[in-house]
Amino acid sequence: MSYTIEEIKDDLINCDIKQFYMKHIVRSDNWYFENILNIPQDKIITAVDDFKIIVSEAMGISYNSIMMVGSGKTGCSLSPQKHLKQFTIEPTAENKSDIDIAIISLPIFDRLWKEFRKAYDITNKRYYSYISREIYRGYINDKNINLIEPCRLFWKNMSIESTRKLKQNMYFKHDISYRVYRSWEDFEEYNLESLKMLKDEVKQNAK
Repeated sequence: MSYTIEEIKDDLINCDIKQFYMKHIVRSDNWYFENILNIPQDKIITAVDDFKIIVSEAMGISYNSIMMVGSGKTGCSLSPQKHLKQFTIEPTAENKSDIDIAIISLPIFDRLWKEFRKAYDITNKRYYSYISREIYRGYINDKNINLIEPCRLFWKNMSIESTRKLKQNMYFKHDISYRVYRSWEDFEEYNLESLKMLKDEVKQNAK
């Protein structure tokens, strides 16, 4: 089932951060499948399975290494910078929303890190300050992957196939963004830190 923004706010205020993480991020409930793709609630888990199979086959990784996150998962952004911004339903809107997919794969992360190191030169120097901050925290955004040619070429083969099949086979209507995490521990740590900041913000605004 999907939740309203008010229900999400209430859970942020009243639930432990780990409980909120398990309920709204880890569980198989999916706002996008229910509200945009109009998949019946009793078929959501099957749809999540199909989604994971498509991405895992395209990227050659475990079925259990894939999560939809962000506003597509919950109906609103859980980023502290976006203040529970609702998912923009119309794909052509000026501030359109993407589908965010987390890929938890040490081999892919290590391959990208290796390519980043090999490609370092003066022409790429301006990108490396924020790329290195991401890598230090155990993740890499695909927009940064695409800045560096060897990384982009390696990533393109997997991500294009995944995106194509999600749009073709499951009728995804929005752009798709990926983030590669080094491990589940890094994925969880990133989310719990962000949720802690968002919780503090929501509690402050509720006073």
